[in-house]
Amino acid sequence: MAETRKFICVHEKKYFPVLDSVADAFYREAVKLAKPDTLRPWYHIVELYEKAIERNHWKAMHNLAALYRTGWPGGVEKDTKRTIDLYQRMIDLNIPQGFYNMGAMIGNSAGITNPATDGLTFLDKAARMGNPPALTQLGKLYIYVGKKEELGLQYIRCAAEQGYGQANYELAAYYRIVDKNFPIALQYYQLALSQGHEGAAFTMKEIFVKSTPPHMALWYTPEDSLSRLYNDFYQQLLIDPDLRFPALMKDHPLPPHPTQGYDADRPDWKPDH
Repeated sequence: MAETRKFICVHEKKYFPVLDSVADAFYREAVKLAKPDTLRPWYHIVELYEKAIERNHWKAMHNLAALYRTGWPGGVEKDTKRTIDLYQRMIDLNIPQGFYNMGAMIGNSAGITNPATDGLTFLDKAARMGNPPALTQLGKLYIYVGKKEELGLQYIRCAAEQGYGQANYELAAYYRIVDKNFPIALQYYQLALSQGHEGAAFTMKEIFVKSTPPHMALWYTPEDSLSRLYNDFYQQLLIDPDLRFPALMKDHPLPPHPTQGYDADRPDWKPDH
């Protein structure tokens, strides 16, 4: 976990090529057909992704590789070689997500057996290009393994700036577990939920349930109306993980913590609602 270079936050969209409009139409139709609440005609979905890939649509490469990585019963047969080929094609196009995907494959020992290949090298490359999953994963390693909290937080905050729900979820965990600043943790949970993070929705509904042990509820006062509210968001995300709730913070301001207020480190601070 040595870090010799100064960290500079880069947003990965600067590396995104302009997508071919015809390819994007194929991609969007495939995504629509692959929604959980549909019958999902896998043969046609794969065909549409392949047509998009012929025109260098990197998002189609990413989605199709994910299908081949795990397989889908009755639809897509698992094919590790095809997955790796698609990730390599993303790398050839200099797509940050491609470097992250390849690093994850190496880290999971999933079909890449070259002992000279280091998954962290790919993750670092992806992070340097601003890929939110890579930034978040490396940030956690710096915080909890490398014991470099401030550097790790820089990585995760860079991912959070890009609207990545998992990054805000990890920030919530940091303020909950490490910093013990429970109102700030709750704010990050709510922000992650607004960005469609299912785990954040589950956590928030549990915090306000009367039966939740106080330490698990961050010592917040139980409140049925809030538990029902966040359970509703949780149920919506179970049905459609692509939902987002951008007005959540404005429409549903959080209550102050019984002892820490809105920020344990700034007792007199109040959010601007």
